[in-house]
Amino acid sequence: RSVLEPLQAGVAAMVQTTWGALATEVDEDGSAQHLIDESLGPTSHGQRLRGARRALLGLFAGVLFIDAASLPCMLFVVALVSSTKPSQGLAKLSGGLLQAWKTQGAGSQIPEYDSSWKALISGSSCSDRTLTPKSGGQGGKITCERRSGVRYFKFPVGKFDIDEQVVVPANTAIEGNANPNSKSDKTTKPCESDQTYFVATTGISDPEAPYCGTDNKMQQGDAQKFRIGFLLNSYTTVRNINFQGKDTTRPYDNGNLCGGGVFETPGCVSPGFGDGVGAGWESKRTGCYDHTGKPNNLITGDGKGVTDVVIDSVRLNDLLPSGASQEALVAGHGSQVAVWVAMTQDGSATKNVKVTNLVSMLTRGDGINFHGNVQDSLVEDCHIENTGDDIYAFWGAYAENPSGSVFRNNVGKNPGVTRNYGYGVCVAVYGAKDVTITGTKCFDRSQPDWNPGQVPSGNDACLHGAYCNSCLAYVHDGWFGALYPGGNQIKIYGNEYLDMSNPQNSLQTADRPLIRSDPNSNAQVVTNG
Repeated sequence: RSVLEPLQAGVAAMVQTTWGALATEVDEDGSAQHLIDESLGPTSHGQRLRGARRALLGLFAGVLFIDAASLPCMLFVVALVSSTKPSQGLAKLSGGLLQAWKTQGAGSQIPEYDSSWKALISGSSCSDRTLTPKSGGQGGKITCERRSGVRYFKFPVGKFDIDEQVVVPANTAIEGNANPNSKSDKTTKPCESDQTYFVATTGISDPEAPYCGTDNKMQQGDAQKFRIGFLLNSYTTVRNINFQGKDTTRPYDNGNLCGGGVFETPGCVSPGFGDGVGAGWESKRTGCYDHTGKPNNLITGDGKGVTDVVIDSVRLNDLLPSGASQEALVAGHGSQVAVWVAMTQDGSATKNVKVTNLVSMLTRGDGINFHGNVQDSLVEDCHIENTGDDIYAFWGAYAENPSGSVFRNNVGKNPGVTRNYGYGVCVAVYGAKDVTITGTKCFDRSQPDWNPGQVPSGNDACLHGAYCNSCLAYVHDGWFGALYPGGNQIKIYGNEYLDMSNPQNSLQTADRPLIRSDPNSNAQVVTNG
């Protein structure tokens, strides 16, 4: 109540001086009983004005009587009013807003919860649970209902701790309180007051940390302790949530990329052979191998492929402010990857993974990477910025039949920044039988800012080749276990390569083409639909 009093006074003074005398009656608990108009006459014109004014006052009541976490969401009302007529009341309102903001702090006042919710998801029961916030008292409720054999969990507004990779069993759906992503501008942060967040309590900060099981330096179960996020089994859905990771580095052991996704599917912890071409590895499609080709038995879940996974309307790594500078992004908190589909231990396919309306604002590695025998899957209407590697990647490697997947109408921006532009483009393919990339808008470094010295074979700032911000899409062959079987089709068409500093300008030039591929590649790139 002490926080709202200056707001109440400011609004009352502003409305009184701008639109006429008003009487405001407020209960002891801070709820508005009524707002009485004393100035307009009974004419139809006056009635229309009175209705409009009361509607506006309703919006002001929203500013006053919802919790302070919603104040930023209502500031547009203040902007609308201030553009109409300056007044002494507006000054008082602004002062009230400032005082409330100082009193409450810039952080959210939504409830915060510990990680005890995990058992509810990873178990087999379906029951409601009333939550107790960390600060005490009664919190919101997680509800569950069974429909057609599927458990549907609905999470309330709040911030939920997450401290490991949480297994989401088959036939389970998780839904937060509201869609966090704006249809008109996906860069717009949501209002915390109606959002569900999962916030990592730990993260990777040591670049020397074992991460992928290389040289058998990890035990079974180790990976699940620091791959903070969700392991999605068949017929699972995650929708309408936010996630904030805490990783501040990409370990050297994750250099070839073995995962660390907010969302993963079961498979090998290690990435499979990657230190060369995939030819000759067709006979080793079962078993798990590190990037050097050494075998191990490290898996997540049962290590087998899954089907029918839906990731929709989620927002990742946008809760903590990191600033727009390169230095701030390099130091920012995030996850290794947004979505990682793993190579499977038995070589089985992972099918029908659908990722739609995903927004990710900071990752240490890729944005989305479909790895191994991924089939008939879709990435659509996503927006990913500020990666440390490629943004959208299809890495079929030497798997049996990586085919039928489509990346459609996605936006990528600022690839490679979180590792100082040492690797990464908007779209990359590392072996496939059939994949389609279309409708991509790639916003990359300006022409004066990129590193032309990397062409053709790399330089100190971009090792090994022209792999850093040099094109919209790179089709790799000759490394990372890539294999392109006879009859392959790598369909890349209808995409735009744009300047992120001046989005109206195309970056497509002779030295920065839309598509690059390795010399003597077996990839058959198709550039029309």
